[in-house]
Amino acid sequence: MIREVKSPNVPASLSACKEYDGQDVISQLFADHQGKCYLCELKAKQHYEVEHLKSKENFPALKFEWSNLFLSDDYCNDKKGKRFDDILNPNNNNIEDLIEQRIDSINRKALFQPTNTSNATQKTIELLNRLFNGTYAPKLRKRREDEFYKEVERIINAFNVTALQYLTNPNPQTEQLVRDELSIDKELLGFKYWIIKDNPQLLAVFGTDIKWNKT
Repeated sequence: MIREVKSPNVPASLSACKEYDGQDVISQLFADHQGKCYLCELKAKQHYEVEHLKSKENFPALKFEWSNLFLSDDYCNDKKGKRFDDILNPNNNNIEDLIEQRIDSINRKALFQPTNTSNATQKTIELLNRLFNGTYAPKLRKRREDEFYKEVERIINAFNVTALQYLTNPNPQTEQLVRDELSIDKELLGFKYWIIKDNPQLLAVFGTDIKWNKT
């Protein structure tokens, strides 16, 4: 999960306050978030939904508020529901700095470590654990949860291979392969950023490539 930047242009259909998921809203969210779910950073593809950062059940006044609407996949939207209204707002928080995001490949578990003690940060980590590690212990993931995690593993493992190729043979070609995987349209940037941060050699070269959406 990383910071998001939304267009300041409010989709016209929201002004009527009749629907929050009009085609203009969906199109703008896809453009703003590069087609990725704002929570898990995987491509939303066909199972996308317009998600309310603060739930419409608990905050009905924000149901049609553009700043409260984000692109989500149905898996993450269902996990979040109305139980996580107090997570970090990705519009104005550098979540990739506030939460360390790593994959423990041996134990097949995502690790989230806060860099501050705010309640919003803790609540965001609670939600991310539900998304990436399942409702129960990681070894007891439900089928959909396990399928989700396998996709995360696949992408991160591939990035680790690309980074290792650069480290063992640094040249313009292998450097560009890493840089391409850090493009803002790529998936799981929060985890990739911390792979870069954890390695001084990678950070020295790619430090400027992990600052998307920063103000």
